Amino acid sequence: MYKLITLPELGLVSGISKGNIFIPIAKENNDYQQFIQDVAEQGIGIVEGPDVVEPSYAELRATEYPSREEQFDMQYHDQVDGTTTWKDSIQAIKDKYPKTITGGTTIGAVPDWVQTEADNWTFNKQLNEYVIATKRLELDAVVASDDIPATVDVTTVDMETGAQTTKTVKNPLIVKDEEERAAAQAVVDATPQPVIDSLNN
Repeated sequence: MYKLITLPELGLVSGISKGNIFIPIAKENNDYQQFIQDVAEQGIGIVEGPDVVEPSYAELRATEYPSREEQFDMQYHDQVDGTTTWKDSIQAIKDKYPKTITGGTTIGAVPDWVQTEADNWTFNKQLNEYVIATKRLELDAVVASDDIPATVDVTTVDMETGAQTTKTVKNPLIVKDEEERAAAQAVVDATPQPVIDSLNN
């Protein structure tokens, strides 16, 4: 399981943790590349979003209260002028941030860029495999060569009796070639059309 980490002062994802390992968000970093590959192969469910710290009502109020000097000045003018400026401004802040705002930490959503990076990794992998597979299919089949016999004789010896048995089997070179060509064709057949089209653009 991977955990995204944010810089609290910026609110931006600054890295990834896996256990006690910190992974920087850097394409040249091997651990980061493994992170993207893991997401591509196992799904976004292996990533937990960053912690989102919600301030409490007291913290929110503290950031908006006027300074002590400003409050003293308001109180002085309220007494002299018979106004309620200080009381009204403090009450407005209290109303804006009621005590029901308890704050706490929640788990945020995983940013879209994680899935985008994983999708790009998958696309590039499919593209690379497609190119290799098409090049393999372009090679002449071994079976077409006159220098390669279609069958070979294989002799086995029974270790207990010493008896020899000879069987005629399909040439292993041809079998291997056919398997490789079938695997290459399977890759070509499974490659999404947008990946194939990207080669023509």
